[in-house]
Amino acid sequence: MAEPEAPTREPEPGGKEHKPGRVAEQSTQRDLREELSDQRKQSRISAQNLDALYADTVIGGDDIAGASHRASDGGTVNAAGRDQYFIGWSQDDKAVRTVGVPARTVGIVRRCHAPTESSGMLSRRLHDEHVLLLRGEPHSGQPTAALAALARWTGDDGRLAWLHLGRDPLRLVAADLRDATGYIVTGGDDATWSGHADQVLGHLCRVAERAGARIVVLAGPGFPEHDWTVRHEPPPLDNVFANWLVHELCEGGEAHPQERADKTAADELVREKLARYRRPREARALALQVATGLLRGRSVGEILEALPEQRRLRARTLLARETPRRARSFLIAGSVLSGSAAAVVATQTLRLATLIEEELARQTTVEQPRRHHMWEWLSDWTEDTGIRVKETGQGGDGQVVEFDEPPMAGSILRVVWEEQPTIHEPLLAWLHQLTENEEFGTRMKAAEAIGLLATYDFHAICDRFLEEWRDSKEFERRELAAWALVSAARDPQVEPRVLECLGRWARNGRRAQSVVIRACGSWLGARHVEEALRVLRDIAKTSGYVLAESVARAVSQIHQDTENAEVPENTRRIISALVEWSADPESKWPGRAAALAFVRLLASPDAIRVIDLAADPGAADDLVALWRHILLHGVTRGEDAALTPEAWDLLSDWLGRWEADAGVRRVLSEVLTRPPGELRMSLSFHLRLWSRIGKVDAEVAARVAALIEGS
Repeated sequence: MAEPEAPTREPEPGGKEHKPGRVAEQSTQRDLREELSDQRKQSRISAQNLDALYADTVIGGDDIAGASHRASDGGTVNAAGRDQYFIGWSQDDKAVRTVGVPARTVGIVRRCHAPTESSGMLSRRLHDEHVLLLRGEPHSGQPTAALAALARWTGDDGRLAWLHLGRDPLRLVAADLRDATGYIVTGGDDATWSGHADQVLGHLCRVAERAGARIVVLAGPGFPEHDWTVRHEPPPLDNVFANWLVHELCEGGEAHPQERADKTAADELVREKLARYRRPREARALALQVATGLLRGRSVGEILEALPEQRRLRARTLLARETPRRARSFLIAGSVLSGSAAAVVATQTLRLATLIEEELARQTTVEQPRRHHMWEWLSDWTEDTGIRVKETGQGGDGQVVEFDEPPMAGSILRVVWEEQPTIHEPLLAWLHQLTENEEFGTRMKAAEAIGLLATYDFHAICDRFLEEWRDSKEFERRELAAWALVSAARDPQVEPRVLECLGRWARNGRRAQSVVIRACGSWLGARHVEEALRVLRDIAKTSGYVLAESVARAVSQIHQDTENAEVPENTRRIISALVEWSADPESKWPGRAAALAFVRLLASPDAIRVIDLAADPGAADDLVALWRHILLHGVTRGEDAALTPEAWDLLSDWLGRWEADAGVRRVLSEVLTRPPGELRMSLSFHLRLWSRIGKVDAEVAARVAALIEGS
């Protein structure tokens, strides 16, 4: 059942932040926990919607090359097909960057790489030659072949890295490389590479020889011929499939992975499916999907029937010319607004159908067909479509529209966009109308659908929607830009462009920065946590009080989205960053954002992850520093209201754990022993109050009072 929509909470209409002072007094009245609960609900709705929209997206590039790897300076290397992108949100522009390939990735490459004659030649030549050029078609498995050959050269050490040379590869020096390490670099298509190939490759060879390293340059078919070239031969797709299937079954706990993989690979249905594929990543994706299905007890036939391409075939059938035009509009509206109220979907279907009919009438000059009332046709339109109109189970909530198979929503939109160009314009106009709807959920779903379309033409969508929203005075419009960008980033091939866009906007004015903040406060920021925290700190430092609360909200969202299986557990990283913010010697504004953010972490449904850190000696000092920080900001000074008045209520919660949790007791003992003079009166007052009303045990209150007085 669809969840009720959670509204977006902002400090003030129009996107303005609270300035410390009288307005902050009003903020003490807000129920922070309720707000954080709404925030989680909003995140969950968005995640469900994006899962449905992007179920057809092939995750990963040519074998292992679709992965993202963390650079030593906090950036990320994304290898998409043959293209390599370095994505960093910091403002520095380093000439050379390296990023190590994790040992686990090296192990997977060794197990899953499908050898070919060309990969064998590459391995043999690397024994004697320091630089080789691997030349081939995009998306043909070059990065995996290069990694496998370099892994064989490095032996058990397996020290591999991506190398990004910026605009001038001649700036590489031996000190940038490590001994006995294999590097992969993407050969550019610009004049520096193609016009001076001998000079560039010669320079790389001399540097690699001095460093005792090896370099494989990935190049496209248009790269100039060279003596150091190895022509890349794409691996047989059945071998790619079989190797990955064995690996995934083994990882999933299958007792006899090789035997089961051999049997599955020999299945006629699987062989027919592989025969239609052309790229290694398609075979890899099939292996991952088949392995998942087998581990869940499904048959090969059932698994193949549920593949994205099968959904697209069904989508084409549903959208065929024989289907009434209004029924097709209903399918599109249901795809964008899946989970919304039936009345909303019905109304928006009529509007979309009208726009399409008007556009087709202009194109054909044929008289527009008579418009029917929507509800006369609803039952016909849902028949055999896989869409259900069902009761919510909540009195007064009416009905909602949902697909029996949620990923069908994304398949419908993709087929419409790819194969029905005549309705592009009315579809975009309709989506734009939806983004102006008063309902939060409708706006968000429309923006995320626009983000999906951005994966087809990023610049066109950016020009038509994103830049206009970014420059709007209204926060609700800027929020649309963030939703659309985060949606587009779900496609691994588009994620680098989204990150590059956010990096540019982070250095623009406050309106653009507010979009970046909102995008950071998502699964995207949680996945790229170090870059996100760095850019949030930079924005807080330059924007003063204006965006401090939004920055804090984004930090808490990053922490919350750690429950997503696709991102790492970030609590420790976030706490460390907030301590640095709180002690920033150059500006007080990151410290204010840190105080607001820490309060949100303590009040969130995920607060237990912060509490658990109290048992970690390495994290305890950071928690002590942050507790003192928020308590100092929780005191009213003259006419300026307390920034974090919630700190006192949160302190009483932690004191309630005093007896049962040794970690909490150690942290609070340090925090409350001889505190600064400006805190003593407030601490003593609250202790007496909590003891009197029974919120804190009287004995605990007495022991804490003794710590405060230093006795």
